[in-house]
Amino acid sequence: MKFTNIDDGLNWIMQKRREHASFEEFKEVMRMLGDPQNDFKLIHVGGTNGKGSFTCYIMNILKSLGYKVGTLTSPHYRTHLDRIRINNDNIDPKSFLDILNKYYAFFNEHHLSMFEMDYIIMCEYFKKEQVDFVITEVGMGGRLDSTNVVDHPLLSIIVTIGHDHMKELGDTLEKITYEKCGIIKDDSIVLAGRIAPELLKIIKSEADRHHAEYHTLGTYQKMAAGCLKYKDEIYHLKSLADYQLHNSALALEAVKILSDHGLIHYDLAKIKEGLYKSEWSGRFEVVAHDPLIIIDGAHNLEGAKALKDSLANIKKSKAIIYSALKRKDYQSMLSELKGAGDIYLTTFDHKEVFDHRKAAKDNGLEYYDDLMTALNSLKDKYECIVICGSLYFLSDFITNKTEYQL
Repeated sequence: MKFTNIDDGLNWIMQKRREHASFEEFKEVMRMLGDPQNDFKLIHVGGTNGKGSFTCYIMNILKSLGYKVGTLTSPHYRTHLDRIRINNDNIDPKSFLDILNKYYAFFNEHHLSMFEMDYIIMCEYFKKEQVDFVITEVGMGGRLDSTNVVDHPLLSIIVTIGHDHMKELGDTLEKITYEKCGIIKDDSIVLAGRIAPELLKIIKSEADRHHAEYHTLGTYQKMAAGCLKYKDEIYHLKSLADYQLHNSALALEAVKILSDHGLIHYDLAKIKEGLYKSEWSGRFEVVAHDPLIIIDGAHNLEGAKALKDSLANIKKSKAIIYSALKRKDYQSMLSELKGAGDIYLTTFDHKEVFDHRKAAKDNGLEYYDDLMTALNSLKDKYECIVICGSLYFLSDFITNKTEYQL
C-alpha cells in the first residue's frame, strides 16, 4: 500500500496503538534498522512538566548559535507533523509520506505504535537533513518509553517531577522519580531542574550508579515578569509565565554544560537572542488582546499551581474556562485554581473527556456545553479569559480558532 494523501497517511498512523507495547521489542526493532538513533548528538528530555518548553528554549538557543536542530515532541498541537521539526519547522508532508511509504510494510510486520513509527520517521528524516543536534522529549515516564532506545545521549535532562500518569508510573513521587531516572545512561551527563531535595537524592544516586556526571540547576532570580537573572546575567523572555523562568534557566545551564564539554561554541549575545525569540505554543500563550485571552496546558496538579502563580502577574478580572480528560485528577486541579479567577467548565470532542456537568455540580461551578458559547458569554464580562486544561482541549481550540473570530 502507498499513501498519496497526507491526511490518509496521518489518519492511519494516529490510529495505531499497542495495548501491550514492549520496550524490549522496540529496542530489537531499532537494532534491525541499525540503531540510527545512536548516530545523532542527542539530548534526551524527561520529567513531568516543562519538557516541551525546555526543548523549545534550548532548540532556539542552539539555532541562534548557528546549529541545525531536530526535535521530537508530543502530543502534537496543530497537526501531527509538528511532532517532528527542524529549527521550528514541521516535517513537510512529502517527506513524511515518503518515509511512511518506505517503511509501511515493516511497520505493519512489527505491529508498531504511532509513537514508535514517529521515532523511526524522525531518525530517517533527521539523517537525510543532516541535523547537528537532536532533542527528543520523553512521552511518558522514561525507563520504558520508546525514546529511551538511545544508548549514548549527550545530555539526559530531568526537568521536573510531579503527579501525573500515576497509574502507569507509580503512586508516589519516589516511584515516579525512579521511572524518570530510567533515561540516565552509563558514563553520561545528567542535569536536573528545580526538584524537591528528597527526589534529587534519588536522581543523584541513579547518576552515581551509572557513573554519570551530575548537575543541578543553580539559583535564578525573577527580576520582573518575563525577566530573570542567572549567573550574573540578565535574560528576557517573551512569556510572562513564572514557570518559564525555570525552564529557560535550565536550558541556559544545559547550554553551558555543552559548551564546557567543547560540544558547542558559546556566544552570550546569540544565546540571549535565541532565548528571547522562543515561544512555546499552548504554554501561557496570548492568542488575543481584546479581551486578553491566554491558553495554557495545565493538565496536572503541578501545572495548575504554576498557572495560578503566573496569573498573579495579570492584574485584570479573570475567567478560567477549563476542560480535561476524565483520567486526570481534575478535582485537585480545580481546587488549586480556585482564587485565580472565576472558573467555568466546558467540554470538547474527545472520547475520554470528563463529565463537565457533573464536575460543575460537584464543585458548585457554572458550565457551558461548548467553548464557543462560553467565550461569547464571558468575553464582555472579563478583561482576561484563560482557556486551560487538557492539551487536547487547547489543540481543538487552536485548530478551530478562526471560528471564534478572535
